[in-house]
Amino acid sequence: MKELKILVADDNEEFYVLLKERLGVLHYQTRFFHAKNGYQALEVLRSDYIDLLITDFSMPVLDGLELVRSLKSLEPEQRPKEVVILSAYVESGPTPKEHDHVIFLPKDDFYSDLVHLIADLSESLGSFINQRDNYIKDVRVDIIGQNFVDIVHAMELDTRSVIVDDPHLIFECEKDEVVDCIITFPGKEVVQTKGRVKRLMGVSDKHFKIEFFDLTRESQLKIENFLGHVAA
Repeated sequence: MKELKILVADDNEEFYVLLKERLGVLHYQTRFFHAKNGYQALEVLRSDYIDLLITDFSMPVLDGLELVRSLKSLEPEQRPKEVVILSAYVESGPTPKEHDHVIFLPKDDFYSDLVHLIADLSESLGSFINQRDNYIKDVRVDIIGQNFVDIVHAMELDTRSVIVDDPHLIFECEKDEVVDCIITFPGKEVVQTKGRVKRLMGVSDKHFKIEFFDLTRESQLKIENFLGHVAA
């Protein structure tokens, strides 16, 4: 199992700790590095392979844009796979042409985009932590609520509901909140539906069931077909 290595370049120690805590609860094997400026970040990149670089726009010594420009001085294998710049002064949208390989995100509204990016990187590396024997192998569940986005793996699935284990939902979702639910099977077959979030009291305060209420017949058949292959 390969670790997902994340380097956070930010001179604000409290922000780094908060970001590490929020990303650390995702079910992936991750290792975090911290640099207080762009110069320190380059030193980390030269000494250890980094998959994802998250850098603040404004930093002392070497700021975020200067750091990105300096990545060209590194050997290709030393450059991170993905680069994200967080800034209070930019909005999400198309990136400047000279930085088309960089993802710009507003510092006050970046979390959901970052979760999706980390999920995609982690799955490409096979860094999902199979903490429980009853996870359904390689079934990804994207859950989009009013105030949160989470990407998890299914624990139980049928044509009526899916059960997931996700600590973020405890703090962010409302009782019986309606969410969009995107289920992705191996081979990228996708089922999209809406559901209501139910906490499974008496089992674990971290286990949630999403009860479907607009699953199409086509989607039902996709689930039945997948479960049939699993049982075979």
